Amino acid sequence: MMLSIGLEPEETKLVKDYTLIPLLLDVLEKDRAILCVSDLKTSEMTNVIIDHLQAAALGDLAQVRRDMRECGLKVYEERRTKLGIEVEFICRGYHHKLSMLWGLIEAEVIQRSYTYLGLNISDRGCEQ
Repeated sequence: MMLSIGLEPEETKLVKDYTLIPLLLDVLEKDRAILCVSDLKTSEMTNVIIDHLQAAALGDLAQVRRDMRECGLKVYEERRTKLGIEVEFICRGYHHKLSMLWGLIEAEVIQRSYTYLGLNISDRGCEQ
Protein backbone atom coordinates (compact mmCIF):
# COMPACT_ATOMS: atom_id res chain seq x y z
CA MET A 1 0.00 0.00 0.00
CA MET A 2 1.35 3.40 -0.91
CA LEU A 3 0.71 6.26 1.48
CA SER A 4 0.78 9.84 0.28
CA ILE A 5 2.71 12.54 2.10
CA GLY A 6 0.57 15.09 3.90
CA LEU A 7 -2.32 12.79 4.72
CA GLU A 8 -3.44 11.97 8.22
CA PRO A 9 -3.74 8.22 8.94
CA GLU A 10 -7.50 8.63 9.45
CA GLU A 11 -7.85 10.21 5.99
CA THR A 12 -6.02 7.31 4.38
CA LYS A 13 -8.24 4.88 6.33
CA LEU A 14 -11.37 6.63 5.06
CA VAL A 15 -10.29 6.27 1.43
CA LYS A 16 -9.32 2.65 2.05
CA ASP A 17 -12.70 1.91 3.67
CA TYR A 18 -14.52 3.78 0.89
CA THR A 19 -12.85 1.39 -1.57
CA LEU A 20 -13.07 -1.85 0.42
CA ILE A 21 -16.65 -1.77 1.69
CA PRO A 22 -18.25 -1.79 -1.80
CA LEU A 23 -15.99 -4.74 -2.66
CA LEU A 24 -17.29 -6.60 0.40
CA LEU A 25 -20.87 -5.83 -0.68
CA ASP A 26 -20.10 -7.21 -4.17
CA VAL A 27 -18.70 -10.42 -2.67
CA LEU A 28 -21.78 -10.83 -0.48
CA GLU A 29 -24.12 -10.39 -3.46
CA LYS A 30 -22.18 -12.99 -5.45
CA ASP A 31 -22.33 -15.38 -2.50
CA ARG A 32 -26.07 -14.82 -2.18
CA ALA A 33 -26.55 -15.60 -5.88
CA ILE A 34 -24.61 -18.85 -5.45
CA LEU A 35 -26.64 -19.63 -2.35
CA CYS A 36 -29.91 -19.18 -4.24
CA VAL A 37 -29.04 -21.96 -6.70
CA SER A 38 -27.41 -24.29 -4.18
CA ASP A 39 -28.98 -27.03 -2.13
CA LEU A 40 -27.63 -26.04 1.28
CA LYS A 41 -29.48 -27.28 4.34
CA THR A 42 -28.70 -24.00 6.12
CA SER A 43 -29.55 -21.57 3.30
CA GLU A 44 -32.03 -19.59 5.41
CA MET A 45 -29.48 -19.09 8.18
CA THR A 46 -26.78 -18.21 5.65
CA ASN A 47 -29.09 -15.61 4.11
CA VAL A 48 -29.60 -14.06 7.55
CA ILE A 49 -25.82 -13.89 8.02
CA ILE A 50 -25.41 -12.21 4.62
CA ASP A 51 -28.20 -9.74 5.51
CA HIS A 52 -26.42 -8.94 8.79
CA LEU A 53 -23.09 -8.41 7.02
CA GLN A 54 -24.70 -6.19 4.37
CA ALA A 55 -26.49 -4.05 6.92
CA ALA A 56 -23.28 -3.53 8.89
CA ALA A 57 -21.30 -2.73 5.75
CA LEU A 58 -23.92 -0.28 4.45
CA GLY A 59 -23.99 1.48 7.81
CA ASP A 60 -20.21 1.82 7.79
CA LEU A 61 -20.18 2.99 4.18
CA ALA A 62 -22.71 5.73 4.95
CA GLN A 63 -20.55 6.88 7.88
CA VAL A 64 -17.39 6.80 5.75
CA ARG A 65 -19.07 8.96 3.11
CA ARG A 66 -20.17 11.49 5.75
CA ASP A 67 -16.69 11.58 7.26
CA MET A 68 -15.11 12.02 3.82
CA ARG A 69 -17.38 14.98 3.10
CA GLU A 70 -16.43 16.56 6.43
CA CYS A 71 -12.70 16.08 5.71
CA GLY A 72 -12.98 17.36 2.14
CA LEU A 73 -11.92 13.99 0.68
CA LYS A 74 -13.15 13.15 -2.81
CA VAL A 75 -12.30 10.02 -4.79
CA TYR A 76 -12.28 10.83 -8.50
CA GLU A 77 -10.85 7.66 -10.03
CA GLU A 78 -10.63 3.99 -9.14
CA ARG A 79 -8.84 1.49 -11.37
CA ARG A 80 -8.76 -2.27 -11.03
CA THR A 81 -5.57 -3.80 -12.34
CA LYS A 82 -4.07 -7.29 -12.40
CA LEU A 83 -2.18 -6.42 -9.21
CA GLY A 84 -4.90 -4.63 -7.26
CA ILE A 85 -6.79 -1.37 -7.07
CA GLU A 86 -5.47 2.16 -7.55
CA VAL A 87 -7.50 5.03 -6.14
CA GLU A 88 -6.91 8.69 -6.95
CA PHE A 89 -8.44 11.32 -4.70
CA ILE A 90 -8.26 14.92 -3.56
CA CYS A 91 -7.67 15.96 0.03
CA ARG A 92 -7.40 19.61 1.02
CA GLY A 93 -6.82 20.57 -2.63
CA TYR A 94 -3.96 18.12 -3.19
CA HIS A 95 -4.10 15.03 -5.40
CA HIS A 96 -3.15 11.71 -3.83
CA LYS A 97 -2.98 8.08 -4.86
CA LEU A 98 -3.60 4.92 -2.85
CA SER A 99 -2.72 1.46 -4.17
CA MET A 100 -3.81 -1.84 -2.62
CA LEU A 101 -2.79 -5.31 -3.76
CA TRP A 102 -5.46 -7.99 -4.22
CA GLY A 103 -3.98 -10.08 -1.38
CA LEU A 104 -4.36 -7.16 1.04
CA ILE A 105 -7.86 -6.44 -0.24
CA GLU A 106 -8.95 -10.05 0.28
CA ALA A 107 -7.47 -10.14 3.80
CA GLU A 108 -9.16 -6.83 4.72
CA VAL A 109 -12.54 -7.97 3.38
CA ILE A 110 -12.33 -11.24 5.33
CA GLN A 111 -11.22 -9.44 8.52
CA ARG A 112 -14.04 -6.93 8.24
CA SER A 113 -16.58 -9.75 7.73
CA TYR A 114 -15.42 -11.50 10.88
CA THR A 115 -15.54 -8.22 12.80
CA TYR A 116 -19.11 -7.50 11.63
CA LEU A 117 -20.15 -10.94 12.85
CA GLY A 118 -18.45 -10.40 16.21
CA LEU A 119 -16.06 -13.27 15.55
CA ASN A 120 -12.30 -13.54 15.92
CA ILE A 121 -10.53 -14.35 12.66
CA SER A 122 -8.10 -16.59 14.55
CA ASP A 123 -11.04 -18.95 15.17
CA ARG A 124 -11.33 -19.44 11.41
CA GLY A 125 -12.56 -22.88 10.42
CA CYS A 126 -11.69 -24.69 7.23
CA GLU A 127 -8.86 -23.08 5.31
CA GLN A 128 -9.25 -22.62 1.59
